Amino acid sequence: MTFGLSSISFRLIFAGTIMACTFGLLNNLGLKISLGQEAPLKKAISIKAKQDVDYERPTEDVLKQCIFATTKDPAGFVVHHNSGRILRRFVDTNGDNKLDHWAYFNNGLEVYRDLDTNFDGRTDQYRWIGPAGTRWGIDQNQDGKIDNWKIISAEEVAYECFEAIRSRDADRFNRLLLTESELDALQLGGELNKDVAARIQKARSEFDNMARKQKVIDGKSRFLDSGNGRPQLMAGGSFGNRRDLVIYDQASCFFESEKGNQIALGSMVRVGNVWRMIELPEIVDSSKQLASGGAFFPLPQYGTTNAATTVVTGENLSKLYDELTKLDGKLGQAKGVRVQQLEKQKADIFVQFYVKTDDPKMKQDWLENLADSVAHSYQQGRFDDGLKYLDKFVSTQKTSTGLDYVVWSAIFAEYGRANANGSNKQRESAYLRMISRLDQFQTDYPQSGKSADALIQLAVHDEVNSTDDQKTAIEWYQACLKRFPDTKYGRRSKGAISRLSAEKLPISLTSKQVDGKQFDIEDLKKKLVVLHFWETWCFPETDIKELARLSEKYKDELIIVGCNIEGSNATDGTKQFKDFLKTNPEITWVQLHEPGSVENSPLAHQLGISTEPAVFLLDGDGRLIDSNIGISNLEREIERQLR
Repeated sequence: MTFGLSSISFRLIFAGTIMACTFGLLNNLGLKISLGQEAPLKKAISIKAKQDVDYERPTEDVLKQCIFATTKDPAGFVVHHNSGRILRRFVDTNGDNKLDHWAYFNNGLEVYRDLDTNFDGRTDQYRWIGPAGTRWGIDQNQDGKIDNWKIISAEEVAYECFEAIRSRDADRFNRLLLTESELDALQLGGELNKDVAARIQKARSEFDNMARKQKVIDGKSRFLDSGNGRPQLMAGGSFGNRRDLVIYDQASCFFESEKGNQIALGSMVRVGNVWRMIELPEIVDSSKQLASGGAFFPLPQYGTTNAATTVVTGENLSKLYDELTKLDGKLGQAKGVRVQQLEKQKADIFVQFYVKTDDPKMKQDWLENLADSVAHSYQQGRFDDGLKYLDKFVSTQKTSTGLDYVVWSAIFAEYGRANANGSNKQRESAYLRMISRLDQFQTDYPQSGKSADALIQLAVHDEVNSTDDQKTAIEWYQACLKRFPDTKYGRRSKGAISRLSAEKLPISLTSKQVDGKQFDIEDLKKKLVVLHFWETWCFPETDIKELARLSEKYKDELIIVGCNIEGSNATDGTKQFKDFLKTNPEITWVQLHEPGSVENSPLAHQLGISTEPAVFLLDGDGRLIDSNIGISNLEREIERQLR
């Protein structure tokens, strides 16, 4: 494979240790061997990401301050600025002397990966990561275009829909629509199923004509943000549907243009790790009524001149809707200080909606719209006083319900902005401040569902970060278990307490093997046991080979137990896990499987796993010898135990 090929996969990564690579690999990568930096630097920087993503593209002056260095495990190279921040990381993950993983960074954070997962010399997957979002696209025919989405959020669906309209790309839009098999899997009631199917068919057949005829969105138009609020739950049995559905029934997004600023996206529904559209998008015209309302929870139309359609319980708020629409138009054109002023005015309008709305549910919706809007604009540097604004709002509403959402949004907006744009010192300071604020949050809002999340984050901080304070970590886990015993956070805390106490007491772990047989760690007494918690994304070939070697070498003294917790969706996670086993026949040791990742897998909850991959070594009595020892260090500790 030549140096110029590109492919995608990604995970958050900071500048790491630079290691040496063989000259043979460099030759195979197409690099000229020389002591100079200029040629390989320029060649590395010239390789562009396959998909549209905002990553650091150094100028000639900045390039002079950059360093090109080879790596050994995995083999490849990195380009980083002399300040330490990484710009590119291109590596060979399977050891065949061909690059297959291209990572791109922005402000030192990885934002995108191109991947060649079948190692045939052509990219087949594209992933956005970190500040760039969550999209994961699959390119089945390897033509450089995404054929379907493996992961995509509702916000990113809004962006893709806008771009499909702007570029008049019907294929790009069709990738966002609910498929026939996905519709069947939703198990909707008869009439609802027919209605949704008809909407999808209309969207598929009419999009191209709509996109070509519309004159509002053009090449100069720019996507701004989605405007969905919080998702809705349509409980199983509500309207003949057999399963719970998580939906946005009045989704929308905002854009910058001279002739308009909003798209009504209609209904969206979550299917596993992807959000799907079911309707033809409409560019909002305040003088016309929308052609279709929500498919699942029909609501009064908005954006019309008919006052009856804009009545909110307690007061007619149509003027506020108009003000908000006009304000968004102004924001699209504004620059500098004017942006800051308009963002504050927008926040003021959300506050008025909140104050003047009587219906409790709608009141909470406006509260969350306020928090989301201000937090987002603060992170983008468009409302520098945004956090002060939210703090003042909270202080004036002291006894109101739902304020925990506002405070929570402010905490992570502050951390997110520093993490994306700050120096290493600023990021570290922001992280410690976030930890301090999470402590205060769980004190101020002890019964908030978000306090459970806060307690877990505080515990993980003390357990795995620089403090390494297991005693305090256990206290946090105990507090979470006491307050939220019947939640996933409580179960995870109970498991973590058991794990952190395992130096004295044997670990308890039960599950089912991949072949359906019951598993109980009690049955493995008298032998050393390795517990390896993993997902396919964090199980490289080098680790597979090492575990296979150890399994064979110490077959009479050691038992390895793989604990797969693949993915957030049970069906997709199980399929991906089993497909991985088929393509990696070296994995012959015991495999347990309960999908859900760290956050939701019952298997992970039994030991309160906080990071992955996680590797534990147990003695013959089931007591913990070493927590998260790392596969590369296993043999040394195994030998020490056997001696």
